[in-house]
Amino acid sequence: MALSRNPQEILASATEPTAEAKRPKRVPCALTFRLEYFPDQIGSFPDVPRPAPLNNWNRVFEVSDKITLEQFATVIVDLLGWEEDHLYEFHVGETVFVHMGNPDCSDYFVDAVNPCVSCAIRLHYLKLPPGVEFDFVFDFGRWHLFRLTLLMASPNHKERPLPSLISYRGKNLLQYGGPISRKERWLIEEKVPSLRPPPPSTNTSSVIRFVRAEDHATLLKWRASNDKTLWEKAVTVLENRNLSLEKISEKIERPVNIIQQWTMAFNHRGMFGLNPPRKKRTPGEREAAAETRKKRLLDILHDRPRSFSISRASWNLPSLAKAYANKYGERVSSSSVGRAIKKAGYSIKKARRVLTSPDPEYREKVEQVLNTLQNLTPDELFFFIDELGPLRVKKYGGRTFVAKGDVLTIPQMQAPKGSITMAGALSATKNQVTWLFSPAKDTQSMIDLIEILFNQHPTITRIFLTWDAASWHSSVSLVEWLDVFNAQTLETGFGPTIQLVPLPTSSQFLDVLEAVFSGMKKAVVHHSDYQSVIELKTAVSSHFVERNVFFQENPKRAGKRIWDVDFFQDSNNLRSGDYREW
Repeated sequence: MALSRNPQEILASATEPTAEAKRPKRVPCALTFRLEYFPDQIGSFPDVPRPAPLNNWNRVFEVSDKITLEQFATVIVDLLGWEEDHLYEFHVGETVFVHMGNPDCSDYFVDAVNPCVSCAIRLHYLKLPPGVEFDFVFDFGRWHLFRLTLLMASPNHKERPLPSLISYRGKNLLQYGGPISRKERWLIEEKVPSLRPPPPSTNTSSVIRFVRAEDHATLLKWRASNDKTLWEKAVTVLENRNLSLEKISEKIERPVNIIQQWTMAFNHRGMFGLNPPRKKRTPGEREAAAETRKKRLLDILHDRPRSFSISRASWNLPSLAKAYANKYGERVSSSSVGRAIKKAGYSIKKARRVLTSPDPEYREKVEQVLNTLQNLTPDELFFFIDELGPLRVKKYGGRTFVAKGDVLTIPQMQAPKGSITMAGALSATKNQVTWLFSPAKDTQSMIDLIEILFNQHPTITRIFLTWDAASWHSSVSLVEWLDVFNAQTLETGFGPTIQLVPLPTSSQFLDVLEAVFSGMKKAVVHHSDYQSVIELKTAVSSHFVERNVFFQENPKRAGKRIWDVDFFQDSNNLRSGDYREW
């Protein structure tokens, strides 16, 4: 089987390291080759007649597809038992890969007339199909011509030692002609072929092997042109033997990885790798291709990543690009995926955590709270009740002004200094806070708070209290105490009666006092370091005192939307809550 791809197709398949790093990890393969020899053959091109290979002579061996053509040639020469200090070339299809000698001591600019590229390319970049045949010419002076046939490519999961000799037929070949004794000939021809690991390859991303004279002239024109990109690429190639990658990077003001990418592209593909021709498109072809890509991506987006063997629960741009390549066999960058998805009207958003109320009487309770607020008389008060704590006395983090370079830290483990628990009541009409510190969140703390409110407002006829569905808010002992308390109030005719207006279950967003407590913590708790319980209680009390004075001087009702009955008619308006019929 002959290789049918043209040289541009072969060379375009050689991928730079930066692109390879974005792909999934490639499984290394073991390539099985058969080596045959053409004696007395000059020339390896299609127009040169070729007799049959040497009868009953071949070598079958296995190599890793990770080695370069330079290392591959070393394996072949080692298998022959020859000296390898000679020039050689591979003819793969119409592409010629040439080795001009060790880059440390060979000429950098060479008078190679025919187009060719270096052998600094790994075998797997060539994407050779099983059955392909190509030539290996060794020692340009004597022109030893070999034919290589790829018999099989198999995954090498266990990384078994390679190269290895599988079979051989025929005696060993003599490298040089001329007189030789019978004993020396016998020792050479009858020696059992063997293989050793190839030497490490010279870095293909930092050392350019050679530059053809014709390419040299083109690079000089690029260097003298006004095209900045062509100038940068020309400097990268022309100064490769004179300056280090870091010096070239400073000179052209490009990162080292870009220079390595250009270096490898030139080693793999020559001038075609540095400046590949742009693909010509017919009018409207680009738009049609973009529309097709967008439709395909949307189909993938509406499926699950696991359907494409991607271990993710949700999509991101790299996983979409990977799924697209796996399904359609066409590589697409993450940025192209992002642009297509954005044009389709999609964007990545974080899910918002909301409070949902399972209370079957949600609507009725909300309407009762709102109607009570709307129909308050001047001699009635409405209070939001809530608790806070236990709040530890320790060093807290928070937002504050910090000098540039300073780093604020908080010890993870801190010695206990105590804690506080408090209950509060917020007047809906006067925006005044009443608070008390209690040992725990329990029924007794609620009784104490109600008594404080009763004593603060003796001239009021009725006090409405609303709170969440905590267990101590609806305890039997509290209900019994409240019934007795209201009965005594009515009997004496002094002071307000207490009426409860409970909030729906899991509807903390309706309790305005939650926001007041949050503001207090931001003001006096965050970024604090109180040393005692008394110090923290004093700070909290001072905050509420100042807040009460402010709203006495600047009257304002507590809450905003809580007073708007129409707002709650549409559940979509509840930004932090919703009603769900269970």
